[in-house]
Amino acid sequence: MSETADDGGREGRYHHGRLKAAMVEATVALVEELGPERVSVREAARRAGVSSGAPFRHFPTRAALLTAAAEEAMRRFRAEIDTAMAEAAGEDALVRFSALGRAYLTWAIRNPTLFEILGDRRALDLTHAEQLRRDIAEVQAMVVQLLTEARDAGLLRSGDVFNLMLNARTLAYGMARMHIERQLAEMGVGEANAEAAMLGALRHYLRMIAADPDRHAWRV
Repeated sequence: MSETADDGGREGRYHHGRLKAAMVEATVALVEELGPERVSVREAARRAGVSSGAPFRHFPTRAALLTAAAEEAMRRFRAEIDTAMAEAAGEDALVRFSALGRAYLTWAIRNPTLFEILGDRRALDLTHAEQLRRDIAEVQAMVVQLLTEARDAGLLRSGDVFNLMLNARTLAYGMARMHIERQLAEMGVGEANAEAAMLGALRHYLRMIAADPDRHAWRV
């Protein structure tokens, strides 16, 4: 059903789903241009070309709007992960873990604004975002499952799955943030070489935790 026109605005052009998509698109553009702290429902509505009243029925707060954008970011991120894991199917657990790490980094490099929106949980309303919470938990569980499988197969130097997971996440998230914030350039890593440098650092980490690093056909 289309948005009703009783507000007298342009939102009558939009089906409910299209209104949400337009608002999310406008929100991403605002974050890219001004940063997440400058996002407002009214400004996103103006950018989307709808009257300022209509979106508040779907996004009553700024947090709700940013959460919708984070949900879209996660949907695209999960698609990237699913593709990577399908391509690595049949490989040992550490190789599949390397494929997951590569998907994380390449997605962050190519989608820096979506990465920022999804990464800053302080701005999101996770209490009312059941699907987003479930997706986040499933990705975390995937990491733990792969490392547990690798440990049980004798592929790791250490059996401390939690700290291996924490170290991997810290490395991947930290490098993505350093790239987005242009900190890699301070270390002499130019934009053209950033992806190769980040994947190289991930490969170095994987080789450090592997019991026999030369046995694996790493995906990084």
